[in-house]
Amino acid sequence: MIKRILFFFLLFWMTEGVFAQEIRIERSTEIVMLAGKSYYMHTVQPGQTLFSICKAYGVKLDEVMALNNKKDASLSPGEVLRIPVVEPFVRLDKKFYYHRMRPKETLYSLSRKFGIKLKRILRDNPEYSEKMPIAEGAVVRLSLKGIDQKALQTELEWEDQQAQLEENKKENLLDEKGQEKVESVEPVKENILQDTTQLNDSERIVIPRQVKLALLLPLHLEGNKLPSMDVLPLDSSKLKKGDERWRLNPKSELFMQFYEGVLLALDSLKTMGYSVDLHVYDTRRDVAVGNRLAGELNMLRPDLIIGPVYADVFKTVAEQLGDKTIPMVFPLSTQLKNLENFQNLIQVNTGEEVLLEDMATWIGQHVNAQEHKLIQIVPEAAFNRRWAGSSFISSVREKMVPGSSPSVVNYYWKSGLNIDSLRVVLDETKENVIFIPTMSEAVISRVLPVLSSLADRYRLTLIGFPDWLRFTSVDEDIYFKLNTRMFANYYSRTESMEVESLASRFRTYFHEEPGNVASRSFDMVMCLVPLVDTYRQSLLQKLPGTKVEGMFTRFNFHRMEGKAGIENRGLYMINYNRSYSIIVTPVQ
Repeated sequence: MIKRILFFFLLFWMTEGVFAQEIRIERSTEIVMLAGKSYYMHTVQPGQTLFSICKAYGVKLDEVMALNNKKDASLSPGEVLRIPVVEPFVRLDKKFYYHRMRPKETLYSLSRKFGIKLKRILRDNPEYSEKMPIAEGAVVRLSLKGIDQKALQTELEWEDQQAQLEENKKENLLDEKGQEKVESVEPVKENILQDTTQLNDSERIVIPRQVKLALLLPLHLEGNKLPSMDVLPLDSSKLKKGDERWRLNPKSELFMQFYEGVLLALDSLKTMGYSVDLHVYDTRRDVAVGNRLAGELNMLRPDLIIGPVYADVFKTVAEQLGDKTIPMVFPLSTQLKNLENFQNLIQVNTGEEVLLEDMATWIGQHVNAQEHKLIQIVPEAAFNRRWAGSSFISSVREKMVPGSSPSVVNYYWKSGLNIDSLRVVLDETKENVIFIPTMSEAVISRVLPVLSSLADRYRLTLIGFPDWLRFTSVDEDIYFKLNTRMFANYYSRTESMEVESLASRFRTYFHEEPGNVASRSFDMVMCLVPLVDTYRQSLLQKLPGTKVEGMFTRFNFHRMEGKAGIENRGLYMINYNRSYSIIVTPVQ
């Protein structure tokens, strides 16, 4: 948590709402010799990132992180980094063969491959440890006296072949005068993408797919408490959580998680060949800030805008955005509040009205008079502050098959009613399908325990809403007893290796467990950035009808009925069944 706070404060200190600026980096003139190797001693300046520093010195990010024992890419102004001095690479000298590490190689695998003792490798490379991974591209010295000469000769021949392949690729793209053979980059890209299906990984040519992304979040940076930068400790482990000099604004926490999910997605997209130019803005909850940012966005002309998250700020930016073909994602809320007619609106979370319609359709298709009894529990008005609307019942009736639909029994719940009064409306011979069209946790936390006490005698199926997944006052065991079926376009899966791998990366980068907001923003970026790259200015025309399965989210985009905006109508039916297992199926 402390590292996250420090990271967040540094963002605030380096910027005034926008932190996608280019910082010029000058190479250090201070060079030291450590363990027989030369290093620049680079002092980190405000605004510099680890990526930009590595780029300036022409070295690999992973190698610098390993040299400086860094678990993530965060930096502190004043921090001193060791940067290896890159000199013309020499494979052999009188004492050593210099081996560049390849993916998945370890010191142990090198000892087996070249027939050299591991102790000898460690003695000649004191900067490395067999317990610590070594970055791809890092150089390991192997003694010519201890190495298997036949294995060395095989390796040198393989390296020469790879170098020749790379040279041939370059020659194939150039004519005799050293000019490109083709006039347009696009045909070259198309040709390469077709040919690479027959190449192995070492031979593939990767062409970055560039997308400019603007992220507008109410980070509320001004509300964070921070001492002067000259007292920032270089070792964040020395910070104490209770130190009153440090305070993370509670308003920042949720949107910081969203931002972390975006960063994790960009990290994943990079491995897929995408190059995303990210521009982050602190909108706060301020229409005046929205006015100012609209002007900056008109100059930036991004390919995709995610945010703002509040309807009034979103409306301000959307109205003043010069290019209405730039997609704007309304990322978190289900309440559009008169945003539906913006033609570049993309609503990610299914709106309440559409959710009720799709739930009613499912009930109408799966319930009949012979096998089911429909019961609506209607809480008293004073007890129910979030009522989903009486039109839900009418919609359910409309969706049912004519002639086989059961009648709907309304049970009016009052806080003083007991189990016996509820038992009267239940049927022992049929499946009792119960729906409580409310998103009020107060209602659900009182009604469901009473229903669960009847689950041993009656067959009950409860229809639920996505908000219920967030309720902390309802025991999950109750959902299983009531064979609960909830409808949501997001589900936090935990069982797959893919999800666990993502969670592990999140812990490594941000030192905490990924939450729902981070998972949603991860899926959002992973879905939309490739679509933006594919369709560009025609995305808003192509997006309706597009279906994408994210790691946690189902996307099924539709044009809003009678409106200009686009809405995600992808839903899962999440069944907490009586056998105490959770079955997640797409709602068609």
